[in-house]
Amino acid sequence: MEKKRISVFLARCGIASRRACEAVVLEGRVKINGEVTKDLSTLVSAADIVELDGKPLNTPEEKISVALNKPPGYLCTARDDFKRKTVMELLAGLSQRLYPAGRLDFNSRGLLILTNDGELAYRITHPSFKIPKTYNVKIKGIINMKDFSVLSRGFEIEGKIFKPLELEIINKKENSPGSCIKIKIAEGRKRVIRKAFEALGHRVTDLKRVQIGNFKLGSLKEGQYKILQAKDLRELLS
Repeated sequence: MEKKRISVFLARCGIASRRACEAVVLEGRVKINGEVTKDLSTLVSAADIVELDGKPLNTPEEKISVALNKPPGYLCTARDDFKRKTVMELLAGLSQRLYPAGRLDFNSRGLLILTNDGELAYRITHPSFKIPKTYNVKIKGIINMKDFSVLSRGFEIEGKIFKPLELEIINKKENSPGSCIKIKIAEGRKRVIRKAFEALGHRVTDLKRVQIGNFKLGSLKEGQYKILQAKDLRELLS
């Protein structure tokens, strides 16, 4: 069973910062298994009973994050009043309560991060961090150079400029009913990619997120998830 320094344990319980928690210990306000401790080197585990000012503390939940290859037809929410399928149904085997960091539309698919780490979710989703997301988008009709140029330069959608960071035509065949475009953006407005192509007269027939930051969906099969390691988290935020 993993043991942590008492100040780390208190900080993870949300008492205060780690340094402030050290002061709390030194003040003699903490008991471990009924005994007051002022020793900052004391280690505790989930099996120990830790009290602050006479009140027991709940063991902090282990932080965990997963990458899910979301299939179409699932909602990115914890539950749905209309009994539609949610991504939570795909997390079999996990006891922790996770929440989506961002979202994908009901009909969209691909890479979705779920976590109980609020700071990680904030960094992934808040526009100030500018974490890029990359999508493969299939549209109806052949994209021409005029449309490509308009997308590249950027244009206004609902009062704000939409401008991709990168744009690449993956597949465009004259005898094909549609085109496939790779697009990288650093914003998260609802359905903004679909609205951008609709403004150019192209209906999106498939939208798949393939990358967040430098973390790629890779070979993860649809409907499956993987637990993220430290290396994966670094790639997500870079």
